[in-house]
Amino acid sequence: MVVPVSLLNTRGTARPLAWPKRHAGLIFPSVTASYRALFRPRNLIVAVAGFLALWFGVSRLVPDAVDAVLVERRDLVQSVVATGRVRSLSRARLGADVSGTVDRVLVREGDRIRPGQVLVALEDREARAQVMQARAAMALAEAAVAGMGEVREAVAAATVRSAEVALAKAETDFERTRRLVEAGASAAEQLDLARQSLEAARSQRDIAAAQLRAAAGGGSDRRGVDAGLAQAMGALALAEARLANTRIQSPGSGRVLTRDVEPGDAIQAGRILLTVALDGPTQLVAVPDEKDVSRLVLGQTALASADPYPDQSFVARVSYLAPAIDPEQGTIEVRLDVDSAPPYLRPDMTVSVQIETARRPAALTIPLAAIREPLSTSPWVLLIEEGRAVRREVKLGIRGDVHAELLAGLAEGDRIVAGSARGVVAGDRVRARLGSR
Repeated sequence: MVVPVSLLNTRGTARPLAWPKRHAGLIFPSVTASYRALFRPRNLIVAVAGFLALWFGVSRLVPDAVDAVLVERRDLVQSVVATGRVRSLSRARLGADVSGTVDRVLVREGDRIRPGQVLVALEDREARAQVMQARAAMALAEAAVAGMGEVREAVAAATVRSAEVALAKAETDFERTRRLVEAGASAAEQLDLARQSLEAARSQRDIAAAQLRAAAGGGSDRRGVDAGLAQAMGALALAEARLANTRIQSPGSGRVLTRDVEPGDAIQAGRILLTVALDGPTQLVAVPDEKDVSRLVLGQTALASADPYPDQSFVARVSYLAPAIDPEQGTIEVRLDVDSAPPYLRPDMTVSVQIETARRPAALTIPLAAIREPLSTSPWVLLIEEGRAVRREVKLGIRGDVHAELLAGLAEGDRIVAGSARGVVAGDRVRARLGSR
């Protein structure tokens, strides 16, 4: 090792000189001895202990820097968040009213349907034959009614006229015979014969009149043919209904949800073949926790989004609160009306619902994370006051997702220990480091 030394040469300029290592001890004897003494083991331990004592003393005098937040004003919204599903108000389960064999299935799951559209067709040869037979019987009944009006009534009227003529002749003959018998020009037996002829003519006239009344409107014959016509009409309507039952039609516009039938299936009457969601008002069904019941009322506005489209939200409105709590899940059923449903919504689609339960504009707030024992009756925070952390109880109002409304206990601009500084306790010397919210 060499020690450079600058000396002046004969010309007055600085010239470095190198001194041998062996001369260092002669020139700096006290420095060399001090270093040798310092690195002795005992002296080294004493030096380290002294440094630690000095650092501890200084650290006690300088407060720790902790994350802090300000008590400040902001618009605050309290909400209840829950998961739910899209509910179709009108859901129809379609089945067959008759047993038979499926001929055609004309829709698939997810298809749009219109009112009156045929969705499933059954084999209908027998039903069509019954309709043809009923129509033939109907034609015969109609002909009978027509014949009653055109022929039977006319014949009955003519018979009545003929009977009345015969009765008039019989009455004339009876009077002539009676006079002859009274004059002694004829035997009494002739009068008896004339009386019998008169009674027979009256009977024929009465029979003909009864037949005319029966053939005329309201008569028994007419009622009989009218009854036959009504029976034929009923048989035709029944046959046509059976034929119609071989066609399962859509009750309105909507969408097919499920299909449980294929061509060739043998089905029984009453079996459900299709489930359809008919167009109409859309509802959401959510199940928030029962602890939120006190904050929910009818008419509250909610912002909802479907899980497949999280970036597209739409507005809903609370329209129903279940009267009872689900004891197994600890939840309450809430239904929300959607006045303007987006086109991508599908029945039973999962949705997230955020129901706004309260709003405070420009409220005095503190972060929820900074509150100690927030669910107790006496929540508190650590206020930074004169370089120390001081416990301060606070009174809270509504609570948002991140902040809570402050009703009492602090003033705007106060600094409190942030939630990230959990190691701080009341009485600690602290120094606020703002920036954390």
